Amino acid sequence: MKKVDEKKTFAYAVAFAFPRSGAIDFRMGNKIYQHTNTVYDNRLVSKGYSTIVVEVCYDYSTMKYVAFNVSDSKVGNKEISIINYK
Repeated sequence: MKKVDEKKTFAYAVAFAFPRSGAIDFRMGNKIYQHTNTVYDNRLVSKGYSTIVVEVCYDYSTMKYVAFNVSDSKVGNKEISIINYK
């Protein structure tokens, strides 16, 4: 398994690149998505806060909106490539 640069991961883009722009097209795997919105959900649990980050994207291939749980390491650590800023 190849080592992925942290600055090219989906979680890094959601945290630093996506909040600064309106719409960003990016490729994750063999699909192209467009960033729509980032939702932060803070829940008070017994010993503190639990934060869940959900990214809402438009999937060009299925022409539907999808939501990704960025807090999940399987999704957040995927490598993406940003195609363009709008």
